[in-house]
Amino acid sequence: MNKYKIVITDYYYPSLEEEYKEFQRLGPDLEIIDCTKIVPGGIKDPDQLLPYAEDADALIVQFASIPAKLIDRLKKCKVIARYAIGVDTIDVEAAGRKGICVANVPDYCIDEVADTAAAHILCCMRKLMISRDMLLQGDFQIESIRPVRRLRESTLGLLGFGNISKNLAGKMKGFFGRVLVSDPYFRKQTEYPDIEFVSLEEVLRESDVISIHVPLSDATRNMISAKEFTMMKQGAALVNTSRGGIIDEDALWEALEQGRISCCGLDVLSAEDFVGSRFLGHPGVTLTPHISWCSEEAMLELQRKTARNVVEALRSGRPVYCVNQL
Repeated sequence: MNKYKIVITDYYYPSLEEEYKEFQRLGPDLEIIDCTKIVPGGIKDPDQLLPYAEDADALIVQFASIPAKLIDRLKKCKVIARYAIGVDTIDVEAAGRKGICVANVPDYCIDEVADTAAAHILCCMRKLMISRDMLLQGDFQIESIRPVRRLRESTLGLLGFGNISKNLAGKMKGFFGRVLVSDPYFRKQTEYPDIEFVSLEEVLRESDVISIHVPLSDATRNMISAKEFTMMKQGAALVNTSRGGIIDEDALWEALEQGRISCCGLDVLSAEDFVGSRFLGHPGVTLTPHISWCSEEAMLELQRKTARNVVEALRSGRPVYCVNQL
């Protein structure tokens, strides 16, 4: 009988070589169920996943939904590890009630996401994609992209001040005259004398471009909605490389149509599949398909650390990165 059973629900990596290197530390008595070998693309539906996961010691998930109804049926699971920073696809509270650790990898793509946010910020402020699209259509007119503001005399606003936002702030201080941050949970403001820590309302009112860096939860879902858009400067820019559900997309569309938002850089939408999104055709939106995390180095690091979370949870009772308090 195998000592441990690990179920990997879904992933899109070329191989699981990094994971298997880590799994070797668990010894030879190991059963690994790779659901992509059962169903192309893996098993994301909780009802279809249950027969394979019910007696698993650990789950590794990418996009699979792990709701309470599935968690309640897990007989001996010790850890649910996600290939991601966010764990919004997992019912963390239900896992906690069952004594199951939920693990993420909060530090695998800090530079990549910060760099992508920086690219979107500069693209919005310099109107690069708007200009390019007009040029391709043979209808470029300088008046159509004005006003364009000098960065040194502009203000960058950051919502959230975790690892990615800190990294981005360091890179952007050389561009912007002011950097504002709103994060009610951050307590070490004195360590960042060049940054102004203010309320959400002040960030919205004072910033020429706002970049979002908060996790998606019940508290942050639609935190940028119609009310918040009315507080923003006329013609401000908005960038989101965090999670799509943080922005009320109907309210964003209205803000773009009314000119309240002049330009928007989005790496995420509320739906993971961008095909057919109305934002694809909007001239004021630069849309990238959730690639901010991506580099060859980050991908390998994510795979390795996700597997390490599982190994440590099974060996010592706690993953390296545990989201919930047990």
